Amino acid sequence: MTGAAARIELIEVDDVIVGALLGGGTTPLDLAVGFPRTEDVQALQGFERGALSFLIAVDGVVVGTCGTHGPPNADGVLELGWGLVASARGRGVGTAAVTQLLDRARRRYPTATIVAHTEWSDTGAGLLADSAASESLLDGLGFVADPPPDAPGYRAWRLAG
Repeated sequence: MTGAAARIELIEVDDVIVGALLGGGTTPLDLAVGFPRTEDVQALQGFERGALSFLIAVDGVVVGTCGTHGPPNADGVLELGWGLVASARGRGVGTAAVTQLLDRARRRYPTATIVAHTEWSDTGAGLLADSAASESLLDGLGFVADPPPDAPGYRAWRLAG
């Protein structure tokens, strides 16, 4: 974690927050250097009612986003996503945030099948996960992965149980 005193919380996204962050308006939120990243802007632009959408804050400073890619699809599948600014990575922030996200997703959609995807790219020396930390996080939270892809693309993870 980021230290014994660090408080990691999820701030629910609403139209006001999206408007302020994307419209260049003022916000009372304290934003980390590098936030919003391109991926955060994309997540905020895709804000959809029925989805779970949150800002990730560490001791009151916004360091990333997490949520679902909408409500469960017709097959009852709910996909999670998250991302952090570089300074928040490698300190347990992602694990704490995704754990909280999972708790909220299970409460709102108790019968949904929860999935996530990791991206794999060709490094020139072979295919590797773009984020080994994300794969480790998912494994540690009880997700089971499909085999690694044999071409650049995505690897699917499904929450066991």
